[in-house]
Amino acid sequence: MSTQTKLNAPVAEFNGVSFRYDGGPEILKDIQFTLSPGSFHFMTGESGAGKTSLLSLLYLYHLPTKGRVRLFGYPVDEMARLDRAKLRRQIGVVFQDFRLLNHLTAFDNVALPLRIAGVKESEIRRHVSELLAWVGLENQMKTHPPELSGGEQQRVAIARAVINRPTLLLADEPTGNVDDAMAKRLLHLFLELNKLGTTVVIATHNEGLIRHFGFPRLHLDKGHLSVVPQNQYKEMASKLFNRGGAQ
Repeated sequence: MSTQTKLNAPVAEFNGVSFRYDGGPEILKDIQFTLSPGSFHFMTGESGAGKTSLLSLLYLYHLPTKGRVRLFGYPVDEMARLDRAKLRRQIGVVFQDFRLLNHLTAFDNVALPLRIAGVKESEIRRHVSELLAWVGLENQMKTHPPELSGGEQQRVAIARAVINRPTLLLADEPTGNVDDAMAKRLLHLFLELNKLGTTVVIATHNEGLIRHFGFPRLHLDKGHLSVVPQNQYKEMASKLFNRGGAQ
């Protein structure tokens, strides 16, 4: 079957979605939300609230225990595994544990999605070199991940996730290992991608970043999701920030 994004279809639709691991307690409970094409959301919640689990459903790493998930217009529970894998190619993911290939250089880690897609090597060299320079790694292109710091590995992982301009970008704490200046620089990279049409979801505890950029949030609390729209967001964020607690 074709897995191209259906015209005007939401990027993601969750209807009554719940999720548990292997018969354990429910991690996510009756989740309901829609991601419109070209939208930008932060995902927040205390540790254990279900952020990583929700991202795994968006990335098709897991299927819901109950309810219906549609990505790019397709009901994922009705798709064959091969078709879900094809759909996943439209999704870029920045994992919290990076998941870089240690036997490849920083350059080759970032180039991998383009090589899988059959892009010409001359184009790969140009795009990868430009992107690694943008994230401040122009002098580490030939370095392997074990020789890089945590923050440098984070930037390689981000560059790999965005190199092929995915339809949906998911990032799990993408600024957790970098300083505030680099965090804002990386967020601007996500913003530029968003301007080109990519839908972006960033899971973060960084209230300063959320306040600075002011996008709406998907907030998880004990497995329940609330969507805080942009016109209500800044007041809520200000209260949370002033009392010093990341939510």
